[in-house]
Amino acid sequence: MIDRIFGGDSFVAQSRALDATSLRQELIANNLANVNTPGYKRQDVTFETRLSRALGQRRSGSGASTVEGVRPEVVTQTGTSLRADGNNVDMETENVNAAINSLRYEALTQMVGGYFTGLKAAITGR
Repeated sequence: MIDRIFGGDSFVAQSRALDATSLRQELIANNLANVNTPGYKRQDVTFETRLSRALGQRRSGSGASTVEGVRPEVVTQTGTSLRADGNNVDMETENVNAAINSLRYEALTQMVGGYFTGLKAAITGR
């Protein structure tokens, strides 16, 4: 019973997205901390495209709950270099990414909070 309450694709997708935004914020902070480290390669999270694909498969009926298997993954961008020392971190890009990620996190926390508010209303009858 409890699995059906917390196991829906929407709730699972939202909680996985919160995990991804939290991890992304850590990586952005790490990238900014290493902006002057020779040879450092920026890291990011791949998640949204894979989640969208899993949700699409679920809607089309071509798979069981594939959403539960989607997890954020850390990728290191090794193919680029902005400076002669091999570092590829751009401070302005990282700051923009941090702002976008922060807004995404706020929206997701409100969505998950609304889900629990709805559950509380259903339980208490208010």
